[in-house]
Amino acid sequence: MTELVTERLILRAPRAEDAPCYALGISEFAVAKWLTPVPWPYTLSMAQDFLRLAPAPTPEKAFFIIEHPKKGLIGCVTLVSELGFWISRPHWHKGFGMEAASALIDWHFDGTGADIIRSSAHHNNVASLKLKTKLGFVITGKEMRFSQALQHNVQHVTTELSRADWRAKSTSEQHR
Repeated sequence: MTELVTERLILRAPRAEDAPCYALGISEFAVAKWLTPVPWPYTLSMAQDFLRLAPAPTPEKAFFIIEHPKKGLIGCVTLVSELGFWISRPHWHKGFGMEAASALIDWHFDGTGADIIRSSAHHNNVASLKLKTKLGFVITGKEMRFSQALQHNVQHVTTELSRADWRAKSTSEQHR
């Protein structure tokens, strides 16, 4: 089973026993409102069904639980059609999203021939857009998407990260 280990986190495939913590973290409206495809309220049975169907992570398409060794499940990070992530509210502003996303991006670019990773965020999700900027994503446009939690269309900022920009950023950070 694939696991990615960072300085503070373990990224791993979901397990059935993750459902209660997963549901608890994602069901808080402060989290769910930023996750366009996620309905709200989000129930335990939804988490059980979703996690049961999650495929094993590969560098091409990955869904990882973000686990903190001392705190347990604190979020998830995915790269299917685009990079996405959520962190449960008690763990916001501690760099966990950056750490998890960086590990997944490295694994994806190391294990595939992909040249671009796409991502997006609600236009007013300042924290997510700031994190993507720090990762090296550049804005490519705006589009409307239907938010399940909000039950209306929301303007999204679309972004891309190139393999070349990621490698250049990683190299410059190693030389600091």
